[in-house]
Amino acid sequence: MALIDLWHSDRDQFGVKRVDQLIAFAGEGRLRDGNSTSREFRELLNVTSSELIGRWLDECLENRFQDFGFVLQDLVNEIGRRLGFNVTNGVYRGHTNEGYDGLWKLADGRAILVEAKSSTAYSIDLDRISEYRNQAAPLVRTSPQNISILIVVGPEETASFEAQVRGSRYAWDVRILGVKALYRLLKLRETLDDENVERQIQGILLPQEFTRLDSIIDLVFATAEDAQVNDGPEIDTAVDDVPAARDIAPAAFHADVLPKLEEFFKQPLVKRSRVLWISRDESVLVSCQVSKHFGKGKLDYWFGLKRSTKETLKKHGNAFCAFALGTPDKVAVMPFSELAKFLDGMFTSPDEDQGIRHWHVRFSNTQGGVSY
Repeated sequence: MALIDLWHSDRDQFGVKRVDQLIAFAGEGRLRDGNSTSREFRELLNVTSSELIGRWLDECLENRFQDFGFVLQDLVNEIGRRLGFNVTNGVYRGHTNEGYDGLWKLADGRAILVEAKSSTAYSIDLDRISEYRNQAAPLVRTSPQNISILIVVGPEETASFEAQVRGSRYAWDVRILGVKALYRLLKLRETLDDENVERQIQGILLPQEFTRLDSIIDLVFATAEDAQVNDGPEIDTAVDDVPAARDIAPAAFHADVLPKLEEFFKQPLVKRSRVLWISRDESVLVSCQVSKHFGKGKLDYWFGLKRSTKETLKKHGNAFCAFALGTPDKVAVMPFSELAKFLDGMFTSPDEDQGIRHWHVRFSNTQGGVSY
């Protein structure tokens, strides 16, 4: 059974098996360039949860099983995809015509050549890595000098390697990032709903001149601001029938709803932000929100549709809103284009600039089902 089929039929298996055990079941049982095991594993990475990606990163760095470096390379590339880069996988074993681990491209034409290193105990040949840019340049239709280099390293001390980079002619082109820090960027992206945060994260991975620190401050501010909105009272208390923030269902509720949505849309969905999920081919975008049953007056369920979420859904040609009504087994799904018709008539909560922070989407139980 292919790994992706196992994911669909028995997802619990992935909670008890190590990543090297899973790879042993796939194809030839070893990761090799272009073989079926590699294709199966990368197909699985396209749909698996970020929590599993994090666990597998730990297994690579702690257990160092056979071919763990190849697994680490694929995991790093998958994180790049989820951070919004267009990723081309490199090769496991370098050869004359190709040697880089990954090529990450942005829509504006910028690109990053990525090298994943589990250890910096040995000297890294910067000349050789830089030469890979000549191989990658035709793929992004730019000159090699316009391709920066990101070296993702394990948890080891990197002071000597950093000094090597600073003292080389590649000091401006090369950046170093720990694999755990890269994973934290993914988790940060998943907890925030503002698309601008994704662009800011991408910018941090590109070489920048940090005499002026505005870009870093912007990211910190956006993170803190979004955290305040998500953790604080997202409620307009002037409206009598809106519940207190403490009554909002916990985020774990989303995990219970996701399998229902995947069954409904007949394809896996990958977390894109705090409430947004997208199919791997990006043909379907779904916002998934949950509410407890309040049963207060005319209000049974309450949801806050944030402005940033609304704008993201609006840009997608096939976007849906899913509202879990008190239980994972009771979910209302509608095209966003249908919900958008009623937004002007809904209650709203203001932001600090007196714009709309979010719209109040409310459902009530009726004899014929639910209404909003």
